[in-house]
Amino acid sequence: MKLIKQSKLLTFQVIVSLITLNTQISFAQNKKINLKNWEGSYVGIGIANSSSETEVRSTTAYDHFGLKFSGNKSKEQNEITYKIGYLENLDSNLFFGLELNKYADIKRESNNNNPGDATDTTRLHLEDILSLELKLGAILDVENEFLNNSMIYGKLGAATLRSATKSYEPNKGYDSHIGSSKARHYGSVIGLGIEKKLSIFDDPLINKNTSISLEYNMMSFNKKTAGADSPGSIAVTGAPESYIVNPKMNNLMLTVNYRFSENSLGLKNLIK
Repeated sequence: MKLIKQSKLLTFQVIVSLITLNTQISFAQNKKINLKNWEGSYVGIGIANSSSETEVRSTTAYDHFGLKFSGNKSKEQNEITYKIGYLENLDSNLFFGLELNKYADIKRESNNNNPGDATDTTRLHLEDILSLELKLGAILDVENEFLNNSMIYGKLGAATLRSATKSYEPNKGYDSHIGSSKARHYGSVIGLGIEKKLSIFDDPLINKNTSISLEYNMMSFNKKTAGADSPGSIAVTGAPESYIVNPKMNNLMLTVNYRFSENSLGLKNLIK
């Protein structure tokens, strides 16, 4: 675990160093814009600061050993994110493309605030978090040396994740009083970002194909009702406990991207 945290910190430090170095060099050079350098398929890796707020609500009217819970499970974390996409020049400096993003799992476990005397705990996992987005961007051709040859873009698309909850009473002796739910959620994602070509390498091929992007997006998912209890709890309540789960996420992403050139195995070459 310590090694994983150190690797994430090192990755973030490397990205920040690349931004700083690229900014310094960009101010020293005013490069001509070549729109072809922005076309093609690309991959990316980076750091995402993900903030999630998930409503977990029991639908059972009977307050069953304190497991009836209504509230939010919030979590903020920094994790590695991955992307793959394709961008095509539409007209002039406008670009249109498609992008797939994969986010890290989010795990949260905390006590619930119940009106009864019993104190129970709910564990929430948000897993298989994916988004598929349409991307519309414009390449800036301005006098400002840093903003010149940068792309500002907006994104709109669909997102999905899988939620898993488990409510139980630890150290209470009620091992059978366990409620859980699993569901697949679907929703939308909307985002804004800016992407800048890197200019820190001696190799001109790497210079034109490598970029760094900063993006903020919001993801909203539909409510899902699902649930199951242990046999002991069903015997008491007469029906399985069910839970409404409604996740939401905000992501601030910093990624380094590599765009495949015309001479490499890019998507555009495969479909020619």
